[in-house]
Amino acid sequence: MTAARRAAVVIGDALLDVTARPATPLRTGADVPAEVRIGCGGQGANLAVRLARQGVSVELVCGLGEDTAAALVTDALNAEGVWLEAVTVDATGTVVIVLDDVGERTMLSQRASLATVLAGVRSTTAAWLVVSGYLFLEADGVELARALGDLTSRRVVVGCAVPELALFAWRHAVAAARPDLLVVNRDEALALAPMDELSGGIVVTDTDVVVASIGGVAATVRVPRTARAIDTTGAGDAFAAALVAGLMHAPWPPSAGALEKVLAGATVLASQVAHVDGAQGRVAAETRATVRS
Repeated sequence: MTAARRAAVVIGDALLDVTARPATPLRTGADVPAEVRIGCGGQGANLAVRLARQGVSVELVCGLGEDTAAALVTDALNAEGVWLEAVTVDATGTVVIVLDDVGERTMLSQRASLATVLAGVRSTTAAWLVVSGYLFLEADGVELARALGDLTSRRVVVGCAVPELALFAWRHAVAAARPDLLVVNRDEALALAPMDELSGGIVVTDTDVVVASIGGVAATVRVPRTARAIDTTGAGDAFAAALVAGLMHAPWPPSAGALEKVLAGATVLASQVAHVDGAQGRVAAETRATVRS
């Protein structure tokens, strides 16, 4: 990783997202009309884009193939002001997202393995390192985690849905990464409990409340009640990015007041993102970054 003069490095996937919102219920063997969109997604790309929109100088380390999908993803990330360090993989990952009538999603994923080619990483000059939890589901996730655990950057791991059979290996990888902060939702937290030995700081999100404990400092904020979400894709990643961006400007560990303020801002952004289409749909509070050449 280069990341010279970057405030943050994100390690994770950059994917081509194909999102479909059927106009009528799906029927086997039928041609169902739908609204279909194509764009950039993946937890790594989502985090990097949201950080860039918060004014953070950010580099994304990801895997891209030599294909049309990679060109589309690269153009989208450049337009968002994200610096890109891509390693070559067999094919750029693609996710097909099917939305139901309340914005919940079913995802069909083709992901390229990234942990294997990154397991030898040893240095970065970035102050913050944000790692997608999906990497720790891969075969070489533990080896990558150990390498990351040796870095001096403040490390943040963003959780993901972990299959039951992979829970032990995923917990082992997270512990090896020695994160300063682990961000998970309620279901992930319940599956991973107890989590105290996994990270120095933990943030757990839920539909009604967000709770956090960092360095012995605790804070709780209520999630604002809003109209029904139209697309929850990427809302959790937006929360994590806003959380990291806010914590960058606070002492470490933050005071209870500072932590509560950052949590509240991240919660508002996540709620707004759930009311726009797409994993990287822009909301009014986000800035437009300088296009990278």
